[in-house]
Amino acid sequence: MSAAVDRIVTWRILMQPALQPAARVLAFVILVASFVFTPGPLGPDLCPLHRWTGLPCPGCGVTRGLMHVSHGELSLALGANPWALVLWPVLVALALSVVAPARWMARFDAAVARVEPWPSRLVRVLLLAFLGFGFARLGYFLVTGEPFP
Repeated sequence: MSAAVDRIVTWRILMQPALQPAARVLAFVILVASFVFTPGPLGPDLCPLHRWTGLPCPGCGVTRGLMHVSHGELSLALGANPWALVLWPVLVALALSVVAPARWMARFDAAVARVEPWPSRLVRVLLLAFLGFGFARLGYFLVTGEPFP
């Protein structure tokens, strides 16, 4: 099982798509939008799990959390979804990479390849922590019966 996970959950498979030009432009747009829009109920519930069950998925609250971080409201971001505090700097780096010369991205890719397997291990740990948080939060709302905002 571990060998299968090592082949499937790697830096190249999970993170390389985020480094593509279209994904970096999308990160830029999301970052700008997080500053423009104010946190709060902005529209329809986009999470199918929350919409159908009222229970949160691991990513529920990340959008609101990113907006709170952009507006300097770190405690509210932490309450919305603590992963927003981890994802916001990644979003900033991706957004800034839009204007980075192609050679910088090539250097970054080469640097990651030189220190492999550590980037893949980090991705696995972060993915496991993200899913663990999501299941713990889901369990909390299942047990308490409280509605997720």
